[in-house]
Amino acid sequence: MTGNAKTKQDERLLTYAEVCDVLQTSQSTLRRYVRDGRFPPPIKPNPYGRTVRFRYSDIAAWLSDL
Repeated sequence: MTGNAKTKQDERLLTYAEVCDVLQTSQSTLRRYVRDGRFPPPIKPNPYGRTVRFRYSDIAAWLSDL
């Protein structure tokens, strides 16, 4: 894997549903983890919108710390 390809993968933004598929958990559990500070918080790609996404790199780091 080249450095550029790795960077693009690390910059990928995931929805709640995609993160739940990776973690094999429900959205309510993921939202509880975020609320309780047990999971990295999502970001707002558009500061004026309601959409939130999770950085792939944050999720990978969280999984490696388990």
